[in-house]
Amino acid sequence: MATVTTDWQLKGEWFDVCSCKLPCPCSFAQEPTHGDCLFTLVWKIHEGHYAETDLSDLGVVALGEFTGNMWVGDPDAMMSLMFYIDDKADAEQRQALEQIFTGYEGGWPGEFGSLIKDLRGIEYAPITFDAAEDLAYWRAEIPGKVDVRVQALTGPTSDPSRRVTTVNAPGAEVGPGQVATWGVVTKDDAVGFDFSHKYRGGSSKHFPFDWRP
Repeated sequence: MATVTTDWQLKGEWFDVCSCKLPCPCSFAQEPTHGDCLFTLVWKIHEGHYAETDLSDLGVVALGEFTGNMWVGDPDAMMSLMFYIDDKADAEQRQALEQIFTGYEGGWPGEFGSLIKDLRGIEYAPITFDAAEDLAYWRAEIPGKVDVRVQALTGPTSDPSRRVTTVNAPGAEVGPGQVATWGVVTKDDAVGFDFSHKYRGGSSKHFPFDWRP
């Protein structure tokens, strides 16, 4: 990756809809349930900048897959993926998001970017993101391409006013120190990436993120 020379920061929330069984083993730094993971990843940036370029209120979605355990230095656990970037971003914002999310500006996205073996493209599309303040649900949509929806996990012995969480997750996709909130997938439509087999969403978790170089 290139040497970081630009001041930047992104703060927001992230969630996935992946093919693993609930709870996703990634969050515990284990290999995927079925040996591989097919995924949709969603980032909503609430506040952000790249030098003087404002990146607030923009979205990014990735579709892709990997095999093996990326948390233990497995050289074969490399991702193939593609990105959708919010089409309301102007040319400078698009360039900034591409630089950050492909890993060239360091920070946690640099760690993520180092695992991309096959970047199959970057497209621009309208991204709608919605999440309840109490995380009773979260969802994202790109018309005709992505529609992923999640409801908070609950059960017969859980307090419905409290969320099911993992603190200090060993394998947090957004980096160290965040709290995972677990959810049940209710919709998993995702097209634009040539998955190696049928994509079905089996697990979801929500993380906040706060990144900088």
